[in-house]
Amino acid sequence: MQENILKDLKVLCVEDEENISKLLKSAISEYFYSYTIAKDGVEGLEKFKKLSPDIVITDIMMPNLDGLDMTKQIKQINEDTPIIVLSAFSEKEKLLKAIDVGISKYFIKPFDPEELLEYLVKIAKKINKQRVICLNKYFSFDVNSKNLFENDDLIKLSKR
Repeated sequence: MQENILKDLKVLCVEDEENISKLLKSAISEYFYSYTIAKDGVEGLEKFKKLSPDIVITDIMMPNLDGLDMTKQIKQINEDTPIIVLSAFSEKEKLLKAIDVGISKYFIKPFDPEELLEYLVKIAKKINKQRVICLNKYFSFDVNSKNLFENDDLIKLSKR
């Protein structure tokens, strides 16, 4: 697995069950640039606005603001943010509503953290592709590394 592709990404995990959020943090947080936890949808939305994470992992059933309503609001701010739902619910109604609000993936609890990590690597590849801006036929700029390339050759840039 290519975990090093995750090292520049910021993740927001919104989960009201403390045991699950701690378990998830210990299982996958070391792979990311930053890994932030919120305990409900309201806090999750606040942290999303403040941190602009690359990926959001959320539960559905939470106090104050549930995961699907939070997802709707996040998608209004940035429709490209991948959102992964972790839920104990496998009801058709919940699954369909999750699809309607634009989630990327739905994992049913209990889930395998390794499976989640594999999916995060897949998403990271897509995110990293979006970070390279094609300036013209010859030049591209990597937003992450702040590098300019001419036909795949790195061009040294001064601080100015």
